[in-house]
Amino acid sequence: MEKEVKELSDLITSELKKLNESNVALKAAIDVKAGSDKIEPLIEKAEKAEKDYNALALKLDQMQLDLKDQKMGGKKISMFDGMKSKMTDKAFIEEVKKGRSIEFELKASTMDEAVELSNSALATAVIVPFREAVIGKAPDRRILMLDAIQRANISSNRVSWVERSARTEGGAAVAEQAQYGQSDLTYIQRTAPVEKIGTFLKVTNEALEDWDQLLSEISNELIPQLERYLEAQIYKGTGVSPQLTGIAKAGIAAAYTTTGLNGQIITPNHMDAIRAAVMQLALANFYPTHVFINPVDGAMMDLPKNVDGIYLLPPFVGLDRRVIAGVRVVESNLVAADDFLCGDFTKDTLFTQRGIVLKIWDQDSTDPEYDLKTITASLRSVNRIKVPDYNAFVYDTFSAVIGKIKNA
Repeated sequence: MEKEVKELSDLITSELKKLNESNVALKAAIDVKAGSDKIEPLIEKAEKAEKDYNALALKLDQMQLDLKDQKMGGKKISMFDGMKSKMTDKAFIEEVKKGRSIEFELKASTMDEAVELSNSALATAVIVPFREAVIGKAPDRRILMLDAIQRANISSNRVSWVERSARTEGGAAVAEQAQYGQSDLTYIQRTAPVEKIGTFLKVTNEALEDWDQLLSEISNELIPQLERYLEAQIYKGTGVSPQLTGIAKAGIAAAYTTTGLNGQIITPNHMDAIRAAVMQLALANFYPTHVFINPVDGAMMDLPKNVDGIYLLPPFVGLDRRVIAGVRVVESNLVAADDFLCGDFTKDTLFTQRGIVLKIWDQDSTDPEYDLKTITASLRSVNRIKVPDYNAFVYDTFSAVIGKIKNA
């Protein structure tokens, strides 16, 4: 039977690998927002893999218990048999169903006196626990801003572009034989360097032997960690090397400065503040695509009511309150409460020189002495926002904008 247990254990390892692969494929499909026609088959595949894994694990539990019984020399442990017999008795079950307290006695004399609990196989004759495939851990911030910006690849260590820095428009109506007005255009070339983001972790060589589990954790932990940091850099990177240039960096995204609505709005709320920001962008000839807010502010947008307790819905807001004046509202813990970032996110492009690369090293520091390996993960990217597009973004606080447009 030991051979059969070994073969079944190997089969369970194979099924666990299939389950992990199914979960990784499903997560990838959800992250890229694939259609239901692609996600549903992956869900079915993952559920089948989990069902098969659970069935095999249950079978292994029973085989291990049978094997332990064999190793005990076939001795009858009548105390346990007596407990099983009592608790499966129909009369006993009916009494339990009625909620009554039940007492019964198992005499020690029914146990084989030659069997000692302290040093015999009986000490380990317990039910083998079932191990769930998924590791319990606190959830991480969802990565959302990377989906809003533009993405591109480059093969250099810097990106360069040309901007029109100035223009004089001389177009005008001209009388016969009069001189045309002169128009002037000025251009400037700019560059931005590729920067590197990376991290590492130490693992034992034993962990590497359990490669399926380790690979799953790398996929679920290490790679998303880099993506979250990359998103944070796109949001608020200082632009001072080695940091990327973020949209909300001082001097890029503009504060709310338009005065057309100042003091004009009665009891303004969060939705009015976003509408005012959209107005500022429209006046600058930009057409915003997204506004990123904190979940706290999202809740405050959902809950306004009149004195009769009826929810209020402005005419420029979608029924789910997630589209305001044509702009998609995105809740993210990346944004602090009361802050908001509204803009045309197509004006920000993340150029990737090298995607996430994983490497395993065995000669780092004292790794050989402690039988360790070092796993590094890194990427190289540059976030480019052209100077003429700085006004494509408004970064401010709800309280500040509401204070400006409120009719005192």
